[in-house]
Amino acid sequence: MNPSTRYTAMLCLLLFDGLSGHASPSHAELQPNQVVILANAKSPESLAVATHYAAQRGVPDDHVVRLDLPFRDNLTRQEYDDLVVTPLRRALKERNLASSIRVVVTTYGVPLRIDAPILSKEEKAWLTEAQSWVKASRTRLGHIRSAFEQMTPGLPQSDDSTNIPAQEILEMARTVAFLPHVNQAWRAAVEHVQRLPPSESERALPELLQLTQQYGGWGILLQKGTGTARPDISTDNPTMAAWRRLLEQTSPYWEGFGREPIRSQRQLIYRWTEQLFGLRGALELASAEVDLLTYTYADASLDSELSLLWWDRNLYPVAWRWANPLFQNSALNPDDLPVLMVSRLDGPTAELAKRLVDQALQAEHSGLQGTVYFDARGLRTKDATDTYGVYDQSLRDAAEVVKQHSTYHVVLDDTETTLSQPGSAPDVALYIGWYKLRAYEDAFTFKPGAIGYHMASAEAITVHDRGERGWCKNALEHGIAATLGSVGEPYLDAFPEPARFTALLLTGKYSLAEVYYLTSRYVSWRMVLFGDPLYNPMRGRSRPTANSAMSLPVSPSERPLGDPPTRLAQKHRKQKDQMARLVELLLEAEASRAKSAR
Repeated sequence: MNPSTRYTAMLCLLLFDGLSGHASPSHAELQPNQVVILANAKSPESLAVATHYAAQRGVPDDHVVRLDLPFRDNLTRQEYDDLVVTPLRRALKERNLASSIRVVVTTYGVPLRIDAPILSKEEKAWLTEAQSWVKASRTRLGHIRSAFEQMTPGLPQSDDSTNIPAQEILEMARTVAFLPHVNQAWRAAVEHVQRLPPSESERALPELLQLTQQYGGWGILLQKGTGTARPDISTDNPTMAAWRRLLEQTSPYWEGFGREPIRSQRQLIYRWTEQLFGLRGALELASAEVDLLTYTYADASLDSELSLLWWDRNLYPVAWRWANPLFQNSALNPDDLPVLMVSRLDGPTAELAKRLVDQALQAEHSGLQGTVYFDARGLRTKDATDTYGVYDQSLRDAAEVVKQHSTYHVVLDDTETTLSQPGSAPDVALYIGWYKLRAYEDAFTFKPGAIGYHMASAEAITVHDRGERGWCKNALEHGIAATLGSVGEPYLDAFPEPARFTALLLTGKYSLAEVYYLTSRYVSWRMVLFGDPLYNPMRGRSRPTANSAMSLPVSPSERPLGDPPTRLAQKHRKQKDQMARLVELLLEAEASRAKSAR
């Protein structure tokens, strides 16, 4: 077993030891009054599913929100904003529910997917401009790197190749891979000049200072320990003191740049970005703008986007996936708005959608019976960046967790072939596996309350079309009670890692929605969860283990919620004030420089 494999296995087992039966006294169970249910007012069947769920789970009647929606799988982004976000926010505020709702349940009849936004004429101009900045900055930085390397005799030429994972399609990913090469050449040049005799250093230093300023701006020149300042020249001369003062004054107001396009004073912002932070800063800012305005990957499942109900479009990058703040105890940013958990009661028919609730209640009452299946592929992990190897190992780790910490019979298939023959997976309680793309194999018989997912792309494009061959529609039709999948290419790391998902589920301390959000890396993305979000088949049934110093992850339902509408308004005011103050300071600096030049 190689080190990364051994680490994965140890982490999984330690995790489960820490989770089983040692909940913090403050751990609170997700309650029905923390749930809001969305129904399509134009669909009697959608309303029937919502009413059924509310009655079975004791969700208050005024927690059912009826939206006027088209009866189709897709919404445009404008339709989503107008027909879902705006009326849902309004309903939660008017019913005094905004500060208590943790979970949104979408139902049969509520659209499944959101199309990418369409760029306005102004946004297209911004994108073209940002792309020009990226091209020009990267080209100039390439020349600067060559100049640094020429100053350093014997320095091996840096490798231009960039090993970017397939799922990293962002311009910023290319920038992040490129800049270390420039930084390496700069540091080597600084160290070389420092080692030169004084007379040679004196001659080389002006060129080094000029290149350094172009690379990192005044921000890098004023850093202590860069080695670019001459020891006989004070860094507190009037010019440098003025730049230092401007950096200190503007520093708090640069925060948040790159989360939304620059809507005004664009030339001013870019001009001073280069002055203060060099071509490096300009490239980073332009790359972020390109990613924000390139909507090729901006489609999403409605449910995943709805996790950010309280986040306006200009507060997060709609154009790509967004790191899930609820993922495995991610550090909480007190300034961030809350993230909601979303789960879907849906299926080929409204009756099947209702059955998801009935099965969940049956399994909670009688216990989830059956066999646990993990269908791995026999892949071995090459290194930590080998996502396929990591996930395959996680399936084997999950099998060990279930064997050691439950009484379930476990079947692990560790070969490339999938569980495919009729009858090869009877009495399924839990299944996780891969890889057969958009071709459900009728090998499974599901016990009431069965949970499972198949890690392959686009397995949830629809759950309604009769001829659909994807996993989610067919598993739901064949009786599974909870599953998850994607409405487009999600990339493998968007799926919950099997070992972590299994370990948290078996503790009985978290509902289905909580397990999913604690193990899912992204929101505003293409993933969707099907099933009763309150479903917890292991509640009170987890097997105790020896004491452990490790503690439970904080439940998503215990994260601070506050008053989302008020926090959203405050966020916008702060953002507007920061931009106005930054522009004011930069305009003052320009006026001062112009005056000095006369």
